[in-house]
Amino acid sequence: MLHHLKVAALAAVTAIGTLAVTPAFAEAPRVAVALPGMITDRAFNENVYNGLVMAEEQFGADTAYTENVSQATQVEVMSDYARRGYDIVVGAGGEYTDAAERVAASFPETTVIVLNGAPTEGVTTINYNNPEFGYLVGLVAGHVSETGVAAALSAQEFAAFTNVVDGFRKGFQTANPEGEVLVAYTNDWADIAKAKEASFNLISQDVDVILPYLDAGWVGVAQAAEERGIHTVGILHESDTNLVSARLDFARALAWAVEKYQDGTLEPQDYVIHLTSVDQLGDFSDAVPEDVRARALEAVEKIKSGALSFDTE
Repeated sequence: MLHHLKVAALAAVTAIGTLAVTPAFAEAPRVAVALPGMITDRAFNENVYNGLVMAEEQFGADTAYTENVSQATQVEVMSDYARRGYDIVVGAGGEYTDAAERVAASFPETTVIVLNGAPTEGVTTINYNNPEFGYLVGLVAGHVSETGVAAALSAQEFAAFTNVVDGFRKGFQTANPEGEVLVAYTNDWADIAKAKEASFNLISQDVDVILPYLDAGWVGVAQAAEERGIHTVGILHESDTNLVSARLDFARALAWAVEKYQDGTLEPQDYVIHLTSVDQLGDFSDAVPEDVRARALEAVEKIKSGALSFDTE
């Protein structure tokens, strides 16, 4: 049976770097990450890489990573790290879920982690409560949108993105009950041209706010938005076209997992990080009216108190 642990984690994760760690293991862990993109994408991959740096600096971890791992080579890359004796092997993104399950079954002595992945037997998954964050940016988008049509754009469908979209749609339609949220896929996380083309296609369908859920491809969405005079909202990344962004810090989440591994408490279960701080909502752009900002901040407090809740199962 899969176990789900809800973590008040930005409180827990923020504590990394201030708590003294008493390792359960004599040696510092060896940590390897398979990344779908480049560590210079100014988005998810760079954020995860920063988590490796934190693990090195705070826990003395021996780290390695592979960039641009294709879907077809996920099992091969992760298995190679496991064979080479890495204690923790991480798949960066929900698209690694199937590969992680296979690797965990083949290498039971290796701790296999998926960031942003669906709960999976034998695998440690670390997720933000994606509907919470999707709701907040959707609420802002719904109040600012003039056409009443927004869109979410990703490379492929997987659980974390679906959960973001669920929250985004709820937030958008809370602000605009007649509003519509379209969903589209580029089949490529990093291709800027494909993301830009997909954005133009969405704009032709009256979309005037786009939520990009991409790696380096988000740049193409921002370019299209700027050229056509529409807005974006962000998950992880921020740009000049953004109304507001949700800050999901997988760097600190990864470092937190390494800490739990060192003290012997990391389990093959699902850890869910909830919104715990207004700082997890980025700065508002000048295009967001004061009353809309107030509504978003009120929603933050409702989520924190439990008055507004979302289920990711």
